[in-house]
Amino acid sequence: MDSPLHRYADWDQHADRHTQLADPVVTVRQIGRLGLPGRAPTRIDHALVYTTRRGDFEVFLPPHRPRRLRRRYTAVYEVDMGVHPVRNRIPLPSADDAHEFEVGVEFDWQVTDPARYVRSGHRDVPRLLLGELEQAARPVTRRFTIADSAAAENELLTAVGQGKPLGEEAGLRVLWTVRLRRDEENIAHARRLQAIEHEAAEEIRTQQCGSRADREKADRSRAQHERQLELQEYEARRIAFYREYLTHGGIDAWAMHLAQHPEDSAKALSSLREEQREQLRAQMELIKEMLTKAGTEPFELEGPRRLAIEAFTAVFGQHVPEGPDPAAAKTGHTDTSR
Repeated sequence: MDSPLHRYADWDQHADRHTQLADPVVTVRQIGRLGLPGRAPTRIDHALVYTTRRGDFEVFLPPHRPRRLRRRYTAVYEVDMGVHPVRNRIPLPSADDAHEFEVGVEFDWQVTDPARYVRSGHRDVPRLLLGELEQAARPVTRRFTIADSAAAENELLTAVGQGKPLGEEAGLRVLWTVRLRRDEENIAHARRLQAIEHEAAEEIRTQQCGSRADREKADRSRAQHERQLELQEYEARRIAFYREYLTHGGIDAWAMHLAQHPEDSAKALSSLREEQREQLRAQMELIKEMLTKAGTEPFELEGPRRLAIEAFTAVFGQHVPEGPDPAAAKTGHTDTSR
């Protein structure tokens, strides 16, 4: 007769290493009273949990296996002891019943006490762990509004971490983490408000920058206008100065000034009225005589004379129209020796 472990299984998930398990019990086989010794057809990394007629459990952890099946065994459970990940989302209440927190949950669970798990009777480990988490978390999140998701998450981590380890009563070891956030409707609402705030801030910023640019432009225009007024006022003062010298006969000072600044003659002449130019021509003759006559040491006036004569010849000769020479009127020709 075949070994009872080779008989048809009462429960078989047909699981392999890549199967996503919710129940770590892979197979369950009943053992008859006449069962013969034999080798268990199980994977080496699975645990075997035998039940006795008295309701006790005998466990063989991998890689250990029984040498023979005893008559007092009634059934054998093949239990997967690998690590299994779970990713899920659950809703948790907030202080306002109109809104809920959305909690992202990550579990890594493993059977560490196969006999305890078989005795517990659980068949859905993810549902077991999520239920224990919800039971511990709901009183915590109830104290926070939907806007206080960060504070609620910190309090939730502390409360669950200090409580009884998840899955302990079922013989499980669980590594877990949670991430708490607002529900999708509230997140979408917050994003719409944020977009409105960003648009408003951008518009205000644009207006502020535009106003500042307008002020800077106005300041530059005003400064330029003031500069032009200052230049005009300065030119007016210079013209008045030249006119004063030319009108009241400040010939000596005027001649020395032009010797040093010959470029000023054109500006002065352009401001004179036509009747004043006739007077200037007569004064120019006097200035030439003054600069060419002897009266001081030659070395003292040599430089000023030369500069004044060159200035008057180059500038006055171009800008002051020559009048008819009295001698030429009598003789019929113009003297060009000057």
